[in-house]
Amino acid sequence: MKKLGQLILNIKEYLILSVLIVFSLAFLFSNDNTQVRFLRAVAVGMFGTVQSGISSIPNVFELQQENKSLRESNIRLANEVSSLRESKLENIRLTRLLSFKDATGLGLVSANVVNKSLIQTRNTITLNVGENDSVYVNMPVITDAGLVGRIVSTSKNYSLAQILLNKDLHITVKVQRSRVDGILNYDGVSALTVSNIPKNADVVVGDVIITSEFSNLFPSGIPIGTVTESGNLDNLFKKIEIAPLVNFVILENVFVLKHFPDKERYILEKTYLSSKK
Repeated sequence: MKKLGQLILNIKEYLILSVLIVFSLAFLFSNDNTQVRFLRAVAVGMFGTVQSGISSIPNVFELQQENKSLRESNIRLANEVSSLRESKLENIRLTRLLSFKDATGLGLVSANVVNKSLIQTRNTITLNVGENDSVYVNMPVITDAGLVGRIVSTSKNYSLAQILLNKDLHITVKVQRSRVDGILNYDGVSALTVSNIPKNADVVVGDVIITSEFSNLFPSGIPIGTVTESGNLDNLFKKIEIAPLVNFVILENVFVLKHFPDKERYILEKTYLSSKK
């Protein structure tokens, strides 16, 4: 009670002012005098005008909350659009690959690229298929665009493939138009080259390079790339550079071709070469 009394003493001026205001308002609204009615009408009008003006001022906190909700909705919609676009692109890719698989009639194992390197001298890709999927070492890897590389290591559920951009991969190839033979390899920097092409051979920019029947690892006729440079390397050979048909930067889906080297041919050629050493 003592604290309450002390509080009342501290705010007595405000209490007195509040009581006087209440009595003044009561007197103002209860008096029917003409002047009082006029003042009352003016006061009510002013109060309504002020209230209307205040109500027209936007609530900052409500606007902040609304903006936050709109941003969240925009992010959610953007994610949905991105997901739909990705699904559409994946559907296009898979449809194209399935059409290719049906058209070839070859034994193909579909695979996804789960890892890859493109900045080394010996670049590889990792596939999500392995021995459990009947994938083994030396099987070619292809897409509907052309040759990717070959399998060099396998486990139960994964496999590792050399790609064309690998210094250790050498492929016997030929020019599809003129049937000129050569050896494809990667220079370890940025270019695929075809070596052992005679200076007078018929090779021009734009020619398509394919796998040769001289290769025991790859079936003949698989597209590899197109010639981008054809000039004289020295007095004997041409300098041939090609651009691969497969875009390794965006490579996501491939096929492993169930092709095995001809063992009889392999043993015969290896035996002959060994006997000459």
